[in-house]
Amino acid sequence: MSSEQLLSTLIKLSRVDDFFDQFELSFLVKVGQQLRIDNSRVEQLINKPLEGDFDVPSSERDRMNILYHMLFLMKIDTIVSDEEKDMIHHYGFKLGFPKPMLDEFISVVEKHKFKPIPTETMLDIIRRYQN
Repeated sequence: MSSEQLLSTLIKLSRVDDFFDQFELSFLVKVGQQLRIDNSRVEQLINKPLEGDFDVPSSERDRMNILYHMLFLMKIDTIVSDEEKDMIHHYGFKLGFPKPMLDEFISVVEKHKFKPIPTETMLDIIRRYQN
């Protein structure tokens, strides 16, 4: 998956609930910087995300990284909508994660909307579903 595909997917997630705020914008800019995407290109992608889905990476670490970005973006505005949950499920399945695992992650995000998510909590979920 290219960096621009990831950022475009996050942009689509930020807009799926028809609510796009400053916190989501800041998160997207920060992710763009981490991915070494120029700020002007980030702005272009926010205005017009890439079309289509992303290519699923073969590395489990890369797939988990994508899911984490999506979960933390969903949390950033403290509103966890059904549309966001559906999109997390859609892409989570594409990334190869089971529905119960995705449900647990979403539940943790909902429970920690106004506070940091403990890293150990996220790791416990991963451990339960590792092969």
